[in-house]
Amino acid sequence: MLQTVGEWIWWDRLWLPGNLSWSALEDKEGRVYAKVSHLYASLPCALCLLVVRYLFERYFATPLANFWGIRDKIRLPAEQNPILEKYFCSQTRVPSQADVWSLCKKTGWPERRVQVWFRRRRNQERPGLRKRFSEASWRCAFYLFAFFGGILALYDKPWVYNLREVWAGFPKQSLLPSQYWYYMLEMGFYLSLVFSLTFDVKRKVSVQTCKVTMNILNGHSSDFPHKKNPLVCFFYREHNLA
Repeated sequence: MLQTVGEWIWWDRLWLPGNLSWSALEDKEGRVYAKVSHLYASLPCALCLLVVRYLFERYFATPLANFWGIRDKIRLPAEQNPILEKYFCSQTRVPSQADVWSLCKKTGWPERRVQVWFRRRRNQERPGLRKRFSEASWRCAFYLFAFFGGILALYDKPWVYNLREVWAGFPKQSLLPSQYWYYMLEMGFYLSLVFSLTFDVKRKVSVQTCKVTMNILNGHSSDFPHKKNPLVCFFYREHNLA
């Protein structure tokens, strides 16, 4: 079963042009082709970047925040109340009006006091300005590094100045070390962001942004299905949507 699934996933016609097979893309004649096993390096890259990020935020971003006078907003702590704390942690952070009345009866507090407690308790969970600054500083530093690193990796390549060179010798094009490590670092960076989702600042994305992104992706896939991901092409071909 697994072998059948693997053969279907790596079916030549799914990924390669009709006149090409995987055997033609084996390393020979000094050419090195991209392989799935090359992606394994993204995991250690991600772990290393997590360590670099910790050191960067601790020894660079935090002192920089102090130098620029960036301080967390002073927030009044919520009063100690085991009943409200249990409800906050196990039920919801924003109780309904009926729940507020019920909690008032259990605690003996007036309605206004319960509402203030929940507002202050929610504020305690929000990340401070310094944490946001440290996280944004790390991303800014990496993006700058990736931008200038990409320029250094490409400035002497002929296809940067003549797009016809992109297709020279296609598909028998060797994988350059600079390309490989650039994309491994990029992939490792985004993989490290996946690992840090649980403690990163949670950002809200508007519904309009999601709709625009999906429309752009759908537009590109429907207008140029033969130039996109092979799985998308297969879907369009099977459903006669191309």
